[in-house]
Amino acid sequence: MGKIDFLSCDEFKLIKKLMGISDDDKTEFTIVISADDPNLKSTSTGFTYRGRRVILYIRDQVQYGDKTSEYKFHLVDCTTLKIMRNQNRYGKYVVSTSTNGKFKVNRIINNRPTEIEAELHVCKNCLKQLRRRGYNFAYKNFSIEEFFRIMEDNSGNFHYLPTETDSTAPTNVYPKDWDKIARRFKEKHNYTCQECGKKSPSVEVHHKNELKWDCSESNLEVLCRDCHQTKHSHNIHPEKS
Repeated sequence: MGKIDFLSCDEFKLIKKLMGISDDDKTEFTIVISADDPNLKSTSTGFTYRGRRVILYIRDQVQYGDKTSEYKFHLVDCTTLKIMRNQNRYGKYVVSTSTNGKFKVNRIINNRPTEIEAELHVCKNCLKQLRRRGYNFAYKNFSIEEFFRIMEDNSGNFHYLPTETDSTAPTNVYPKDWDKIARRFKEKHNYTCQECGKKSPSVEVHHKNELKWDCSESNLEVLCRDCHQTKHSHNIHPEKS
């Protein structure tokens, strides 16, 4: 029987993470799964190994003022996920294997995370895509367990799986020396907005992929307040009452 090398497969990298094996451990952990391995199953939507079924969602959710965003969980590679990839914001998503509708969430207020368990709703764009495939799932009272009873595996529905899980992803907060990093970057660009060219002492530093812990210079840009606001779907400067 032929053999399949899954080392470069996103789903297999996820399995390694779930098993606690470092992705850098390639010399000792060169796994080749036999095609007749009983743990390996092939479905019309892709491969599953040891019954792993995956859901994507944004674990770290920043709260501005009293307003909390309505984040969804994703079952397939819907238009929302494609837009997030095009906007370089896909890194905010993590992989979960939860099936009870409750997810680990970090509520972040003033750069301080509080871990809670939250019930999230299914993405309506995911349901639309499934409907086009002939699956009719209702949004109201949607059951993940029922979804997986009907669809044995959904891992193949994601063209790009995130590299982190809900347990391994770094918390999306600013590093302790962020003020120093931001000041140096603004000085480097002479306090000039890289979008519109406006020079002002009140320019701000934007993370392109919205991962605040990723402060590599390629991920940063100096923006004026107006240009910074257009980069975000939420209000980053809420009005004070």
